[in-house]
Amino acid sequence: MQRRWRTRRGQEYNDSSGASSKTHVSKPDKLRKEWLSVAVASVLVALLLATLTIWNGMAAKEEFEATKLRKDTTTSEMEELRPVSREILTKEEKQQQWRDKMMDTVNAMELGWDSPPATWLVDLCPEVVDHFTTFPAFKDRAENETLPFLFTHLGARSVCTLRVAQALAASLNHQLYLHAGSHLGAVVHGQPIPWDDDVDCFLDFKAKERFVRKCRGGGYQVHPRVRLRCISGFNSIKVWLHTDGMQKLTAPNTKFYSPFLDLFLFKIERDKIWEVRASNSDFTNEHNFGITDYFPTVPYYFGGIHVFGPQPQIAAGRYNLDICKASDYNHISNKRSTINVGEMDCDQLSKKFPFRRRGDENTNFISNGSTRQEVYPTNRAAHMSLFVNTTIAERLSWGEEPDNKKGQNLTDAIAHLDTIEIDNTISAHEQCTGKTLRVVYMNLQRGRRWLEASSLAVVREADVILLNEMDIGMARSDQQHTTRLLAHALGMNYAWGAEFVELTAGDAGDREHTYDVPNFHGLHGNAFLTRCKIYDPVLFRNPVGEYFSSRPNKVNAKGLEKRLGGRMGMFGRILINGKPLVIGSVHKLRGFYHEIKEYIGSSSSLVAGDQSRLFCNGIGTTHIVSGRGEHTWPASCSSFGTHRGDSMCSSLEVTEEEKTSKPCVIDYGLEIQLGDHALISAAFAIPGDDTVPS
Repeated sequence: MQRRWRTRRGQEYNDSSGASSKTHVSKPDKLRKEWLSVAVASVLVALLLATLTIWNGMAAKEEFEATKLRKDTTTSEMEELRPVSREILTKEEKQQQWRDKMMDTVNAMELGWDSPPATWLVDLCPEVVDHFTTFPAFKDRAENETLPFLFTHLGARSVCTLRVAQALAASLNHQLYLHAGSHLGAVVHGQPIPWDDDVDCFLDFKAKERFVRKCRGGGYQVHPRVRLRCISGFNSIKVWLHTDGMQKLTAPNTKFYSPFLDLFLFKIERDKIWEVRASNSDFTNEHNFGITDYFPTVPYYFGGIHVFGPQPQIAAGRYNLDICKASDYNHISNKRSTINVGEMDCDQLSKKFPFRRRGDENTNFISNGSTRQEVYPTNRAAHMSLFVNTTIAERLSWGEEPDNKKGQNLTDAIAHLDTIEIDNTISAHEQCTGKTLRVVYMNLQRGRRWLEASSLAVVREADVILLNEMDIGMARSDQQHTTRLLAHALGMNYAWGAEFVELTAGDAGDREHTYDVPNFHGLHGNAFLTRCKIYDPVLFRNPVGEYFSSRPNKVNAKGLEKRLGGRMGMFGRILINGKPLVIGSVHKLRGFYHEIKEYIGSSSSLVAGDQSRLFCNGIGTTHIVSGRGEHTWPASCSSFGTHRGDSMCSSLEVTEEEKTSKPCVIDYGLEIQLGDHALISAAFAIPGDDTVPS
């Protein structure tokens, strides 16, 4: 059978003979070729028309989007925009047009309270109300409800919720930290971010059950009309202040109300602090922070209150601090915002909202362009410049040394151990003046609760504060310089002396908060604070003795504490009405009566500490006590303890009787224990000319 096929060129091949011959194309074939050419041309024309249609559609869409972005602009502004809109805009141009549009929206929105703040809010958090009155956020208007912005009354309510939650955590002997966007807000604005609408905080997972137990269900009553409520969710605990008749703004299927705190939980392991699910501490997400980046924690001014948070570099590493960008999530309604605000102009925003700004090394303030307010802490408050510097490796090595006389040799070899750290730059007074000197003694048991102690009226009104057991760089107290932070908070000069170089994490109670994190500096000591200049310091120290021992004994917390150093007393002089006054902080110091009396000389003196009343007689002073005196140890929020283990000694005349107080702050009905020793306070007459200028 003969087979044929035709090529495009009209050539025929005959496969029977293998020969090929070129022939002319027949008429039907010619017609078929012409039809094929017409079809191809038609297809090409159709493709061209489709391409033109698509191009015109894209141009129309670009012009529509440009018009939409500037729909509120004037006719003259549109004339300027038209030449641009006829072109395809770059991504950057589109973003700039959107930023302009959003700034127009922001500038058109009113700031301030919609109505006077609620009475309960003023009662619970007056400092928060004051802040948002000075630095108002947006007014809440129906047309703005879809925007994920901070509204004044909701922002104040959120910060007040944080304030109550902070007190609850402290009552459980835990710290609450600022977290994520709220930490960013503290670093940049000194409050929640004005274009964000929620507050984030961080709590140790170990405190979760006790925290939730207090506020779940009907909640914990903090005011006749207000309860702190919470519910534990999948990845966080939602916490809010629930008022009578409160409107539910979140979705109907949710069990929590807004505004709420997002309370995230953490655990520490492998030298990192990990964010974990509220439902399962074994699950860690991608958010984790190096221990040396996170600690020591810092007290931040935040909307009128002070809250601890990590080092500023945590925020700088997680966010771009030079960009002002709103979230696309509305936390008030707990759903995605219908408007993706995106990035805005920081320079324009800084003329309406507070931004944190640095002054000189002794000042720190927030300003919205028209109002400026200095805030604590200053730039220098968290700065550490220590005389006693030992490394973690050295302390680990010393801790492994056998229990023998080598402890004293090691102590003697520590450079500057007896050097007293003094800062006279916080208060500018060369001397104190007046007729009355108010004095407080506190053993703050590591200084962990210095922030709460600073809120006590008796502390804030004091001219001299004598302190025992104040940490520097210890994991149990957030690696902070507790004395320095307290001094800056009160605006007082300070002197601090090392009692021990700690070779362990501390006693059993201390270790609940350390997660085996090493102590950065490992220092524990005594201090005094004063509004006057401190000079001529001196320190007397006992041998280390049994404190350098791994075997349980009566002074080393059943073998959990191993230390170098020794019990000590530190003294200094201040000028009052032109005359020197010796002040001192002592802690179980033995002997040195002659040396101390010689140091005091003919000056008046004021000394206090965890010390027997016999010490007062030994240094030639009087034991200051009212009647038989209350017990002072082991004290708590419910008891003065079983015996008086603390004394105040002075040669000054007492004008207000000595008062012994429990080491406790009552905050929203919650008991926050400051330490295990009672506080002692008194007022004394100051001899001399009270007209000497300060």
